[in-house]
Amino acid sequence: MAGLNFASFRSAGLKYGKQGLRIWAFPTDQGYFEPDVAELIRYKAYQQFGYGQYPVALLFDKIDVVGNTAHPLYRTICKKGPNPNGLDRLSVNFEKFLLDDKGEVLRRYPRKMTAFDFEEDLDQATQQRPLAPPTPEFFGYWKDAQRDAQRGEYSFRQNYNVYDQSEKSSDWEGLAELGFQ
Repeated sequence: MAGLNFASFRSAGLKYGKQGLRIWAFPTDQGYFEPDVAELIRYKAYQQFGYGQYPVALLFDKIDVVGNTAHPLYRTICKKGPNPNGLDRLSVNFEKFLLDDKGEVLRRYPRKMTAFDFEEDLDQATQQRPLAPPTPEFFGYWKDAQRDAQRGEYSFRQNYNVYDQSEKSSDWEGLAELGFQ
């Protein structure tokens, strides 16, 4: 799924980047564990999928996205844009948010929807037009996401994976010793 997401982000960036679209990706060790360090994730995303062309597409360092150590960005956008299932936190990895130029949430998309699936929304948002009402297919994706959140490997569940911890996650610090700067 990561490959298809990055490929769709790259395509969207190429098509809508000149109109102001900015795509920010935030890896995390919460949910499905991401074994690579942020620098390697950036390298792979660029080498394998062409994702990461500044200023349109950025891949940030790992952050916590749920629980008591969640980054303030995720706390804010989840509160501003609860998903159609009523959750104001992430439930499954690879959820996406479409924001306007003021940072307001226009729409939120579940893990299995790629930018290819919501390209019409991207087109409308970059033209500063209202989004069309969500389709039944959109709500079907969220119904699937609700099932994934209860039993999927990409879900954020207490006592299942890294969800609530007392200290923030930190990226592996051995890079400098291996010659990476």
